[in-house]
Amino acid sequence: MSGFATFATAWDASTGSTRKVHAYLKQTLNSGLIKCAALGKLRPDYSGGGGLDMLAAVGSLLCLFRVNGPGMGITNVCRTPVYSNVLDIVCLHAPASTRALASINEDQGELCAVLSENGMFALVRIERFNTEDHRIRLLSEDRAYMGLEDGSCLRILRKLVLDPLSRVLCLVSWLDYIEFVYLDWSDSELTGQHCPVTLGVRLNIEVGGAICDAAILAPAKAELQRVLLVAAVVDSQRQSVALHLFESWMRPVGSPSAVLLAKLPLPFNMTTPVHIVPLPEHPECFLLVTENEVAFVSALQILSGDVYLYRQQLPQLPGGDYDLVKAFCVAGTTLLPQSCTTGTESPHSRRTTVPRSPLLDIWREPSLSEARRSSDAVASQMAQKVYLATQSGALLLVSVSSRPSILLTKVCGAIQATEDIGQAKTSWGDVLLFLDTEDPASGVTQPGFTVNVPASDYLFASGDCLDHAVIRVNCISTPDIDMDTTTEAMTPIRYARSVLANQSPMVDFVLGPYMAYWTSGRNPDGAIHRAQFGHAICVDELIESRDSVAEDKAATFQLWHFVLPTVGPCLVLQRVQAAVAIAMDGETGEWQVCQALQQMLAGRCVLFIGVLESTASVLCISSDRVEVWSMVELSENHSAKSHRLATARSGEVFTHGVAATSLQSGLSWAILGVESIEDEPINSSSIDKHSQRRQSSIRVISVPDEFGTSEREHTAMEMKFAHEISCLRSFTLGDNIYVAVGTYEPRLHLLRLGTELVSMGLDLPLSLPDSVSEVDRMDVDCSESVVPSRASQVINDIYILCDTETCCILVGLRDGTLLQLTLDGSLVAGTAAEERHNIANVTRDVVGNTPVHFAGVSAVAPAPAPADSESKVNSGMDGARRAMIVAGSLFLADLRPSGQVVIAACFGDGQLLDRTRFVLPAADSVGISDYTKQYYAVDDVSDAISLLSIDLAPQCHIDELAIGCEPRRVICDSETSMLVAAGVLPQSPSTLFPTSCLTVLDPRNGQIHAECKLRPGELVHALETWHIHGPRSYRYICVGTGMYPSTGDGRSGASTRAKSGRLIIYNLKAAKRKSRPKTPTSPMSDRMTTLSQSATNSGYELKYVWESEREGPVSALAHLGDKYLVVAAGSSCLVLKLDVVQKRLIECCEIPLRFPATSLHVRESDIVVGSQREGVHVLRFTPATDDDDGYDELRMVHSARYGVHTADVCYLSDDLVLGVTSDGYIYAMGIPSHRGEFALDYIMGIHLGSECTRIRQGSPVRRLRRPEQSLAWSASNDDSCVLINTVDGALWTLLSITDDAFMLLRQLELVMVDMGPTHAAYPLLTVSGSITRARYESRLPVASVVDGTFSTTFVEGLTKAEQQQVVQSSPELQRLALLLLANSNYQSQCHTEPDSVQVAVESITQLIHGLGQACVC
Repeated sequence: MSGFATFATAWDASTGSTRKVHAYLKQTLNSGLIKCAALGKLRPDYSGGGGLDMLAAVGSLLCLFRVNGPGMGITNVCRTPVYSNVLDIVCLHAPASTRALASINEDQGELCAVLSENGMFALVRIERFNTEDHRIRLLSEDRAYMGLEDGSCLRILRKLVLDPLSRVLCLVSWLDYIEFVYLDWSDSELTGQHCPVTLGVRLNIEVGGAICDAAILAPAKAELQRVLLVAAVVDSQRQSVALHLFESWMRPVGSPSAVLLAKLPLPFNMTTPVHIVPLPEHPECFLLVTENEVAFVSALQILSGDVYLYRQQLPQLPGGDYDLVKAFCVAGTTLLPQSCTTGTESPHSRRTTVPRSPLLDIWREPSLSEARRSSDAVASQMAQKVYLATQSGALLLVSVSSRPSILLTKVCGAIQATEDIGQAKTSWGDVLLFLDTEDPASGVTQPGFTVNVPASDYLFASGDCLDHAVIRVNCISTPDIDMDTTTEAMTPIRYARSVLANQSPMVDFVLGPYMAYWTSGRNPDGAIHRAQFGHAICVDELIESRDSVAEDKAATFQLWHFVLPTVGPCLVLQRVQAAVAIAMDGETGEWQVCQALQQMLAGRCVLFIGVLESTASVLCISSDRVEVWSMVELSENHSAKSHRLATARSGEVFTHGVAATSLQSGLSWAILGVESIEDEPINSSSIDKHSQRRQSSIRVISVPDEFGTSEREHTAMEMKFAHEISCLRSFTLGDNIYVAVGTYEPRLHLLRLGTELVSMGLDLPLSLPDSVSEVDRMDVDCSESVVPSRASQVINDIYILCDTETCCILVGLRDGTLLQLTLDGSLVAGTAAEERHNIANVTRDVVGNTPVHFAGVSAVAPAPAPADSESKVNSGMDGARRAMIVAGSLFLADLRPSGQVVIAACFGDGQLLDRTRFVLPAADSVGISDYTKQYYAVDDVSDAISLLSIDLAPQCHIDELAIGCEPRRVICDSETSMLVAAGVLPQSPSTLFPTSCLTVLDPRNGQIHAECKLRPGELVHALETWHIHGPRSYRYICVGTGMYPSTGDGRSGASTRAKSGRLIIYNLKAAKRKSRPKTPTSPMSDRMTTLSQSATNSGYELKYVWESEREGPVSALAHLGDKYLVVAAGSSCLVLKLDVVQKRLIECCEIPLRFPATSLHVRESDIVVGSQREGVHVLRFTPATDDDDGYDELRMVHSARYGVHTADVCYLSDDLVLGVTSDGYIYAMGIPSHRGEFALDYIMGIHLGSECTRIRQGSPVRRLRRPEQSLAWSASNDDSCVLINTVDGALWTLLSITDDAFMLLRQLELVMVDMGPTHAAYPLLTVSGSITRARYESRLPVASVVDGTFSTTFVEGLTKAEQQQVVQSSPELQRLALLLLANSNYQSQCHTEPDSVQVAVESITQLIHGLGQACVC
């Protein structure tokens, strides 16, 4: 064993490095961990319906969700980044006595107060901008002073306490101080950006101890100007707990004050208070929740010193321990029968009747509960409902009446499972909010103002929920069971549905083929989470197979869909030999041959068939004729008379056909691609007597409103082309009809159809690769020998994405290439015949290896708009902003309002995504929502036709792969795509530590192939794949474990540390069995279980190869090629050599470390080691040669001691190392080139604010291209993405960007912060505008990294006018934006001066959009 080598630290020499790296960091996946939330009428357009709104703190974001109707989930509306941990959110309800209430309810929405961990609290509001979008707008922001004039000493804050009448907002700390903030509501009409409330007088109260909880009580009806605050305070000197009652009066003149009225010491036999729950139904009363009981307390009792409280014991755990209450939620009211009253009566017989709450008159109209008060006064009484969530996972309903009495009902036990959630044991965690089911529009009960008696309640639970961030619970709320008499009985739950996924804690994650997998430590039954990014696809049904309907076995090369009256949905399939028409039987739902259509299609080679709504007819274009059939005749007589509009002339053949309908006039046209053979003049010098050539043209024929006219009477227009036509498309954009033509040259032609065909000046030749010779560039008609080499460059399809300002033409070639041609204007705005457009930008992507097809989102031409309609342009824009792209794989192109085209991959249903021939939008598509459309897809292999549902909104779809044990580590084998997970089995009461288990899982279908249980008390710390290639190949799975004591009390640190470990080698090989592995019970969706039909018949197994005992736990593993394995065991690092013949590993060399290693990464012969306390070490391994007598050497060449706990570290390139720390810091070190010795210099770093665990290089999505301003980390690896995860479940993407892009984005950050809190660009919850997420002052500075999440606010959260304000305020920002535009290939679409602000805004928007696409989503 060798000693320590000489090394040099480089922390103080960071400025001397010549390695420059600039990075762009953006959050790719939200954590899903809900910290706090508030319900209210928050959106300004709430009067339009659509459910309540929930403002929630989700990880490092503040998100607005729309709560959908009963039985449905929640929808994400908007989000904004925050730069501190959010502690609490409350919704401010405007007092009824002010005009602000009417204005808020009509057009502005309610306000919310947000408290952060850094001492800042803010008032925010949801506002509408850009017509359709919403954003979270900061109105005012201030610091919590807590007794200090400047707020320089930060108190540990806890929560916000709101007065039920929204008069006072209290900031509660954990120790000593409560700060009163009086709210001044405006009495004037609110308009524009005016804030309806301002922060008034602020008072600080010192309570002299630790504050368990505090709350403001509901006032009595006669004392609405009185504010009563009660706090449970622990006096550390007297070792006692007391209730402090404070009083304040809202005075119209003069400054308000807060005084201490009384203290009530709690009984000696009462445990520590946990929560104070105000009861809106009972003014000046509250429910005191302690560690093991609940008690009813009134302000009168505190004033009189009455310590005899009405108390009720909470249920205990089976072991006798307290089941602590974690959270509460005040609900509505219920009728409490007299026979169910419980509680300990006070010895004082003289009691004052609890008055009726004034909130009943202020916040609602008379409800059903008031009518029942008089009739049911004898048999029952009104009770306040409170839901309690306990630490064990039980959900309790507490009903408190005014007699007083307390009734406890167990709603859900600790281990109850529901069908919607699956087999997982669910802990309810924090009960966030309550929503009344009778009237969701007025049932907001935070802080609890609903008094009607619903039959059931909706609860939103979060916090420590297993595998779910938010669960929506519908439970019957009428209490009928006393927990004293029947402790096991439970009120039934109608359903408990997950409405927001929670992937925390994310201990480990790995990238697979277009997917990401991570461990989920919140499910005791065990599951691996699988995430797919893009547009979700679900197969609804299999329409038709090639053998089931038609006798023609040839492949389908064209498909049309329309709806006929009384017949229903119809499909027409054009195959090589004939056309086949099928329709859905309305009674059986099966697809059968449609005899009426089949008779009409006999003998025709169909080029187009579709319904013309303007004439109620079916237009059919075949290779030799154009004809129209009456839909009424087809539906009623099962046959129709053919009205022929055109016939191919002698020597002509129709090759293409489309239809178009004008939205302005309602006229329809049939547009034909014609191929003809013409005689050429005889050349006297030629030997041939006759010469012929092919001629291509476009012919337009009008479709009359009434039939019976002859063919010669129909209007016809024609335009000739020099080359053969390869594709033909028509588009109706506003009042204009455009015809796009692609030829074999290849060449793109764009025509406008009016009274005549007019060229738009876009006769664009598409350049070919340099490898194509000049002979190949000739027309295909000149030489048949060049057709095979030219076929891949033919234009296969064209599609136009357009809105009122931007236009992009998609061109698909037959070799899988996609071209995006961005025009310098919009085709919708152009109406003049002489108007021409130029190409502003051209991008080329490879989307597959098959011909590229396009499909829109609507297959039916819109109905003509009325002549006086003001929305004629918009009525023609449906479907013009989105298009499906098919090239084997499926993509969806979306034209954003900012003018950028975003192309995202589709995921779901396995092999269909990789072998789709083309798709067709369903004419009768009725989606689940406005963002879901249906398509017919043709399988390129089986020729089967399927009906797909495609979600047009990009998302991250997360599902579970059950493994039966709680996973801790996961790896993905690159050759087999199998997942190997290391989990822990359920722990028995007699053991101190659980036992690990290895599971081999097929992620495609959820099948478990193999399982292997380790020794008792043995936990897996490291997993690594090791592929050996040679005469015989092996797929080794290397496992590093730690051996923990199986018995002990667990109190001493020595008894909980691993004394030793094992290195185990398994071989992942194909199992010798014919049957498929048994599929375990899994909560997977039905859509994914269908993939089992395509799984391989042979499974995989883990075969034991070798093991070795180590002195310490094996914490990290990495392989050095095919011969060596690097192992970090205990406080040392060693290299083992593989002996393939003996099937064992031989120790070569070892080097001691000061502290245990956390991670290893190898690049060639260098090994970078993440240290548990020091930072990063770099080791160099020199294998033995014949010259040095066969000794291997491992030596330390550098040690960068940051004094931090490095969770993971890896090489990004030969001279760049990236590391992450457990406290959420990302840093990079470069190797300077000017030094003679090896060293690492700090060059880049940024804080994430949450614990990081893993670094992975790659991407979980199909990418078309890397943005121009994004660079590869190394020349040998073109993958530019680095993914970093946090324990709370977030994924962050790190990109390397150019110097120009970094300087521009850095300047943009500074300018947006300098705009001030009154501007929409200002960040939320920052201290002095600092956007760092560091939770404490760190010695590692932020350098060379820009926060992409904040930069995205410029594009997604600002109006165009606000964007121009930001750019115009900084000449330097404008200069950098124009410089970036000048150095890029992108050309501006603006028609203004080159140095204008608008061009700079466009340059910044283009950059942020491109980098955002590279960051997955």
